[in-house]
Amino acid sequence: MKSFTKLFTSGMRLALLAAAIHAPQAPAQDVRTTRILVPFVAGGATDIVARQLAQNLSEMWGSPVIVENRPGAAGTLASRQLVGSAPDGKTLIMVTSGHAINELIYDKLPYSTVNDFTPITQATEIANVLLTNRDEPYKTVADVIAAGKAKPDSLSYGTAGAGTSVHLAGELFSALTGVHMVPVHYKGDGESIVALAGNHIPLSFNTVPGARAQIAAGTVRPIAVTSSTRSKLLPDVPTIAESGVANYVVANWFGVLGPAKMDPAVVARLNADIRKALADPTTVTKLENAGISIKTGTPEEFDHLIRGDIAKWRPIIAKLGLRGSN
Repeated sequence: MKSFTKLFTSGMRLALLAAAIHAPQAPAQDVRTTRILVPFVAGGATDIVARQLAQNLSEMWGSPVIVENRPGAAGTLASRQLVGSAPDGKTLIMVTSGHAINELIYDKLPYSTVNDFTPITQATEIANVLLTNRDEPYKTVADVIAAGKAKPDSLSYGTAGAGTSVHLAGELFSALTGVHMVPVHYKGDGESIVALAGNHIPLSFNTVPGARAQIAAGTVRPIAVTSSTRSKLLPDVPTIAESGVANYVVANWFGVLGPAKMDPAVVARLNADIRKALADPTTVTKLENAGISIKTGTPEEFDHLIRGDIAKWRPIIAKLGLRGSN
């Protein structure tokens, strides 16, 4: 009897071992590091959003998600790096609305704005703000216009780079007011506002969240916002349109792209996870308090936004003669 029991037990063990070997295996979790490229220096609004997203996704996935700042050439350096990455969803980029504008500004880009990227989702919508430093006399848009007309070509303004939303905001201001201002390009929001606070330039267009700390510290003074409505973060600051410049509106958005030829299933998963990460109530409150409004959607909607911006700005940029000015 003991021999039978021993033989039976041994046989059961072998059967269980064989079943384990041949049973379908659950797919292994992809614990490789995911990179989110940011085309600007650390500290600006794009960097703030990307780092919050990276933190949330890392917690959701149980694998590292890191932000890599790759500033330069209005975001085209980081975009070129993204385009050369494997389309496996492990390298992404957070771009601004300047991404759609770059092909209208630059004579030769090392990529196709539409064909070499995979839209994943829009992430935010953000207002820009016209600023001056505390030592300048300008307090209103009318003050800036009057100074520019009294001394033509005497004004300059800082930007986050050629072709960015804040650069275009300045060019549109010049076109609609007849006051020519010379753009001074920096490698992001952070650099331009430091230059403004240091009295190296008299004016600057920055994102509201990128300028928030300096405004609160009193080192720079907000004159007007570029959006169609006032910013919740700066409720007492008028829009440029309500300050007398009719039809002036410049919107700004951030969004996430991957390289071309990504697997649609991977794109769908990333879209769902990023939207979930940005919908986190704590994240929404934190970013809204910084002047950043969450706005997400489908990959198709983001693709439509990019293409629509290219079509919208093409005739304006041509009229302003900005192509090749980089």
